[in-house]
Amino acid sequence: MRFGVLGPLAVWTEDGASVPIPEAKVRALLADLLIHEGRPVPADRLIEDLWGRRLPRNPVATLQTRVSQLRRALEAAEPGGRDLVVWQPPGYRLAVSPDAVDAGRFRVLVERARSTEDAQTRKTLLTDALALGRGPAYADVADEEFARSVAVRLDKERITAQGEHALARLDLGEQPSPVDEIGDLVTRHPLCERLRAVYLRALYLAGRQSEALAAYAELRERLADELGVDPGPELAALYERILRQDPGLQATAPGSTMVDSRAGAVAAPGGASGSTSVPEPGPGSVSDAGSGPGVGSGSAAVSGPVAFAAAPSPTFGLPVALTPLIGRADAVARVRALMAAERLVTLTGPGGVGKTALAVEVARDLPPPVSDGVPGVEAVGFVDFVDLDPATATPADVVETITRELRTAAGVGGELRALAAALASRRLLLVLDTCEHVVDAVATVAEGLLRAVPGLRILATGREPLAVPGERLWPVPPLPVPAPEAAPEVPMGHAAVELFVERVAATVPGFRADADNAAAVATICRRLDGIPLALELAAGRVRGLGVAEVAARLDDRFAIVASGRRAGPTRHRTLRATLDWSWDLLSPPEQAVLRRLSVAEGGWRLPDAIEVAGAGGGDLDVVDALTRLVDRSLVAMTVEPDGPRYRLAESVRAYGLDRLWEAGELAGRRRVST
Repeated sequence: MRFGVLGPLAVWTEDGASVPIPEAKVRALLADLLIHEGRPVPADRLIEDLWGRRLPRNPVATLQTRVSQLRRALEAAEPGGRDLVVWQPPGYRLAVSPDAVDAGRFRVLVERARSTEDAQTRKTLLTDALALGRGPAYADVADEEFARSVAVRLDKERITAQGEHALARLDLGEQPSPVDEIGDLVTRHPLCERLRAVYLRALYLAGRQSEALAAYAELRERLADELGVDPGPELAALYERILRQDPGLQATAPGSTMVDSRAGAVAAPGGASGSTSVPEPGPGSVSDAGSGPGVGSGSAAVSGPVAFAAAPSPTFGLPVALTPLIGRADAVARVRALMAAERLVTLTGPGGVGKTALAVEVARDLPPPVSDGVPGVEAVGFVDFVDLDPATATPADVVETITRELRTAAGVGGELRALAAALASRRLLLVLDTCEHVVDAVATVAEGLLRAVPGLRILATGREPLAVPGERLWPVPPLPVPAPEAAPEVPMGHAAVELFVERVAATVPGFRADADNAAAVATICRRLDGIPLALELAAGRVRGLGVAEVAARLDDRFAIVASGRRAGPTRHRTLRATLDWSWDLLSPPEQAVLRRLSVAEGGWRLPDAIEVAGAGGGDLDVVDALTRLVDRSLVAMTVEPDGPRYRLAESVRAYGLDRLWEAGELAGRRRVST
């Protein structure tokens, strides 16, 4: 069965017969699954995408009904069609190969075109790719929030291919010249710098040098008026070459592409890059794969196997913080110092402790390639592995994800060697986020890249180490909280309190810590273990309950910190969801030890753990499981003069007690407190 998204949503059988998909919501469901390209989509995400705030009476049951309708429609068209819609934790996925979707075939054809030096072959492949289009991508759902960005990206990829197709025809000397066709594209997409570069060259080759110079001046004026910036350095260099009638403009490099670096990237499919007829880069320059999120200035094409924007602080996908990072100034400085000396640093810690926020802050505003003699980086790439399926993810999937985020053609197909070769001459910092659920695959790729790319540094985050040679761990601690014996006075001066008060004040204007609420605020910060995510979720309940009531209800913390964020990763929307994510990554023996250890109050030693967790466990290897729980940031261990001492954070302990009760093991368990 084949699927079409380059136009209105369409489905065809293998023999080309159209498959009707009934009802708008069923079509939207299919579109959502196609957008995720075979990755599982959580049920709550699908519900939010399909209904938003206008939820049906029973959202889960209604979603299941729509899934059944989609399965029936596919099965009626072709035997076995219902099996394409698969339930796979944490949600549903469409089990089809990329070449079964027209967008996937489009990308393959374009990549093949870019890899050939023959202009006729490029033209033929691009003609075939463009013929797949039937209109605006995801036309019937393009206005939906879940589809909008993907639809825009696919349409921009089509524009890129149209320009490359015209460029191939220009190289072939076809008549009539495609100059005016390129001019029409420029009129519709006036801020696309790489498209403008092709237009300038086409005008020049057609003997219309003055028009080429005027077209550059028009873009420069438009950018200044609308965005307050100048054309990118590569386009400016092309302008200079036209001025001096550089003979090199008569030849076009194979695989030329275009990019719009200011009004939204018009990137090659999957972020592919190539080279165009502009000067070779100078020392320390970086090549261009289109502007990823966070790129601060323009870019156009330069030669080189990997494309990074030529900007003062080029970043790819690095998130922009929506709230200030509180209480981490010392941590940022220490991790940056560690990064200056080490090539692989992994930030570990429990869920919600702020690993990602710290990594992003560390990566932001790193020194340029050389700063006071200290090596820096040319570019920063941020790669989040949250969408990878822990049950099926392979190193090839990790390579594909990195390739996509860096917007480079190298590594497409999961080839580690190709990606390493493309990065070999670059000074790059890769931030690899959310590694814990695919840690083996990430570790394999990280080690391979570090061995092959001398200028590469990696800053990873996860709930456990990558366990790669040369790795340096930096456990991210919870925020400091007031001591239990502290006097009941205004508890400011502790980072946990500062964070909690700041987040409450965001929804309760004028809120501050004072003598009346000091005890309640301190209690909340202590009992939530100084974990930033838990404090933020609790702060969101103060508006409806008041700070004293929130503190009083923390014995039932998973209820009081239950209503969380509407956006962001599902695992960060509630306190329980954060712990569920960690729990689901544990093996059955590790789960058994964790829930049994939840009866241990305060701190305890290894013999206590063996006695409590191993009781009735047969050959359960408590020591090995306990070690793994420490590695996974669920059990804290400190080394004292008389040996290691262990403890559970209060929220982890409460969660473990719930799991112990669910397993029917709570009765008769001896509580340990040492």
